[in-house]
Amino acid sequence: MRALESGLNALASDVGVVAGVQNWQPIIDQIEAAIKAEAKQLPAGTAKTERLQFLAEAAKEFSHFKDGWRNHIAHNRSSYGEPQALTVMNHVRSFFEVLGRRLKEQAV
Repeated sequence: MRALESGLNALASDVGVVAGVQNWQPIIDQIEAAIKAEAKQLPAGTAKTERLQFLAEAAKEFSHFKDGWRNHIAHNRSSYGEPQALTVMNHVRSFFEVLGRRLKEQAV
């Protein structure tokens, strides 16, 4: 789950949000607000539709990661067995592949 923070920060940076060290929910909320603002600014067309669809889906994925897997583990409410750990790992890997293809390259 900690690896996802770099993806969350990359998505935040891509939409002009400075994530810093915060809980995930405020960052997700700021990203969603930035997406709505970007939707008003971009000219109509296929590029706008594709960008906004990607951003909205990516932001929502972070909410699902947070609510479905991260919070329960981070707050010591449960643990993963091997099958669920593999499911989570594969989903995170797949998600990072999508982020990697769509986000602007970030300076490290």
